[in-house]
Amino acid sequence: MYGVQWFKVDRNIFNNRKIQLILKHKDGDLYFRVWIQLLSIAVECGNDGRLEIGQKPITFQDCAKIMGKTSDKIRRILEEFLELGMLQKEGETFLIKNWDKYQSIDKYENYQENNRQRQRKYREKLKANGEKSNVTITLNNAEEEKRIEKKTKEEKIIEEIRREEDENGFREYKL
Repeated sequence: MYGVQWFKVDRNIFNNRKIQLILKHKDGDLYFRVWIQLLSIAVECGNDGRLEIGQKPITFQDCAKIMGKTSDKIRRILEEFLELGMLQKEGETFLIKNWDKYQSIDKYENYQENNRQRQRKYREKLKANGEKSNVTITLNNAEEEKRIEKKTKEEKIIEEIRREEDENGFREYKL
């Protein structure tokens, strides 16, 4: 099972002839919702578009319970999907037709693998350079030291000015 939390829907889904046909039904919105729920269940099952609960194929009754509809209604809808070629049956298991083509799970897995390899190479590079983490030292520490040095210089100048003043508070200006 892969850890995918989403499924792809083509932006032109409403231009698809099969979707247009199911939307023309009296309960077209329900048919469409059931289709989207089937896609969601297939992602959750994580078995290449097979609709299963554990190792057991999902039945009409299971779908009815999951979707909150009667078994007869779900049976009619799933049979319509079978007729339109949106679903297939392998033995007792319903299967979303062309699952890999539309969902590109292999591309997602390749993407994750590439990220793992890239991260591994980055960590190896850090170890080779002797760095212990990827945290960089901020410039604020250096700026703070400069500020403290500037403050102590200013304090020294003020002390010198005070020393040059006489008892009455006047200072001698040297030209």
